[in-house]
Amino acid sequence: MKIAVASDDNFHVSGHIGRVNGFIIYECSDGKILDKQYLENNFTNHGRGNRGEHHHGEGHRHGHERLIEALKGAEVLIFTSGGWRLIEDLEANGIKPFMTDEEIADRAVEKYLSGELTEKEDNVCHHGRH
Repeated sequence: MKIAVASDDNFHVSGHIGRVNGFIIYECSDGKILDKQYLENNFTNHGRGNRGEHHHGEGHRHGHERLIEALKGAEVLIFTSGGWRLIEDLEANGIKPFMTDEEIADRAVEKYLSGELTEKEDNVCHHGRH
């Protein structure tokens, strides 16, 4: 099982996926972490150097195709908060979005594997939803 965790520093769980520095990709089996690697975010719009530019005008898209492709094979993405478009896109592509207040990435994955990680569904941002 592959679990992805949004992380700015390869240690803590982070939020805003479009601006996160990267993702820790965990390989897990039998409820244990076997391996992990850090995947730098160079595939979201903000992660590709557009961090200061966040326009919601004409031409701005919130598609997450590059993110979905980069996380291919992951069954879960753990993060602290995210927008409703991201949630819908992850779910549509077979990746379970799991928002939590757990701060330490390794601990979040261990708790997820044991069924003890608390999900914070109210961390969804509905900005711009009509």
